[in-house]
Amino acid sequence: MKDFTQFTDLASARLGGAVLVANDEFFAPKENLLKPEKPVWREHEYTDRGKWMDGWETRRRRTPGHDWCILRLGVPGILRGVVVDTSFFRGNYPEYCSLEACALENSPGVDPLTSPETRWVEILPQSPLAGDSQNVFPISDAHRFTHLRLRIYPAGGVARLRVHGE
Repeated sequence: MKDFTQFTDLASARLGGAVLVANDEFFAPKENLLKPEKPVWREHEYTDRGKWMDGWETRRRRTPGHDWCILRLGVPGILRGVVVDTSFFRGNYPEYCSLEACALENSPGVDPLTSPETRWVEILPQSPLAGDSQNVFPISDAHRFTHLRLRIYPAGGVARLRVHGE
């Protein structure tokens, strides 16, 4: 089988992909996940909330649960694999992630996507992540999807998410 990273990044912001909602983005905004360029490190840059990080970063969880975000693929398609990039997140990366997908037409708003009635399909079970790494996961589901829900356990930072498919 062809290396899945050779397929188009269906979540690319250049194709219209967007992170629509996140439950937390205290340290760094969700939109960073889909930036087209590689993440960067800025040694001496800080914000009013701490060290500036090029990615999506949530607060440290002190209660049970996990953080999540929902994104719209720029181009609906069949997913072949994802890269969860934790570049520069060393002590503040999530231990695990999982991915769910759904197919909803006509660009629904946030409410239908967060509704308990929306049927999400698990396409990547909870899987371990390494910090400051390209975490590569093949996906084997033949269905066409329009939206993804990335869950990070329990919290932390992800620099980029690449969603390769046809």
